[in-house]
Amino acid sequence: MKFFIYKVFKKLNGYLHGFSTLYSSILMKSKLWLLDCRYGKNLKANGKVTIEVFNRGSIKFGDNFIVNSRFHSNLVGLTNKAIFTTYGTGSIEIGDNCGFSGSVISARNKIIIGNRILIGGNSRIYDHDYHSLNPKLRTPRETDFANVRSAPVVVGDDVFIGINVIILKGVNIGEGSIIAAGSVVTLRDIPPYSLVAGNPAKIVKKINFN
Repeated sequence: MKFFIYKVFKKLNGYLHGFSTLYSSILMKSKLWLLDCRYGKNLKANGKVTIEVFNRGSIKFGDNFIVNSRFHSNLVGLTNKAIFTTYGTGSIEIGDNCGFSGSVISARNKIIIGNRILIGGNSRIYDHDYHSLNPKLRTPRETDFANVRSAPVVVGDDVFIGINVIILKGVNIGEGSIIAAGSVVTLRDIPPYSLVAGNPAKIVKKINFN
């Protein structure tokens, strides 16, 4: 009897999950359309996604993009919803067949994410510092914002980024690389097919899939 009730509950939950994903996807597409941002076919959002484009920034999502943005949408243990923001003329470009979970992507310069990228739960990519590193410039707010440092971030094709990773400004990750869980990445140039881990992150070894 318990097994039967469980099966019924699971089926109902599946229907509710499908409706929730459909609603969230429509909401995300509508927000992107209102902000003059581009997206490809088969965009799917599982949970409400925060999208903010300030001034003249831009965001582009490729085909078959999937984002998990609610606590139970990925059982890895999400702590926040997905957030995509641009400031000034900052831009975010995401390629085809990518999947993110609770990711925070913020650009003042440019963030380019290639094709077939998986980003684990709660990971962040920032191409700027948010605040000036000079204490004399952090107040008032006007001088703080005007003196924030930024540099482009590029993530090559087929990169896998683990859970709770932080990628900071100026990082260039070569194709096929793996960024281990919990890494804080400040390395400027990561060669293709590298395993990167640690805080601060270091190149552990070259990956050979043959």
